[in-house]
Amino acid sequence: MKGQSFTLTKAVANEQLVRELDRKRHRELFWVAFLGVVVTLSVMVYAWPHFELIRLGYRMEELRERRDDLVQLKHHLELQRATESDPARIESIAKNELGMVYPGPERILVLEPVESPGSVGTESSAAGDERIRREVP
Repeated sequence: MKGQSFTLTKAVANEQLVRELDRKRHRELFWVAFLGVVVTLSVMVYAWPHFELIRLGYRMEELRERRDDLVQLKHHLELQRATESDPARIESIAKNELGMVYPGPERILVLEPVESPGSVGTESSAAGDERIRREVP
C-alpha cells in the first residue's frame, strides 16, 4: 500500500447558494466612485485653462509665422509689380519681343468728340458716325 494513494471527493452543490448583498460595502464603493469622479472633474476644471492657454499660444505662434510669410510675399509682389510696370521695360518688350513701332505722322488720326443727337448745334448722327469710321490709308 505504500505506492497507492486514495483520494475521496465529495460533490458539493453550490448552485443553490446566494450571497447576501453587503449594503455597507456598496455604499462605500459608491462614495469612492463619486469622490473619484469629483476629484477627476476638479482636476480637469483646474487644468483645462492651462492646456487651453498652451494650445492658444501655439496657434498664435503659427499665425504670427503665417503673417510674417504673407508680409514678405506682399513686399515681393509689390516689388515685382513695380518692376513689371516700369514704362521703359514695357517699351522694350513692345519693340523687341512684339515688334511694335511708333506710328508715323501720317498714321496718326485725331478724332473729334461727337455730341449727343439731342443737343443744339450738332451735326446729324450719321455724319458723326462717318467721322468715327474713317480709316487711315
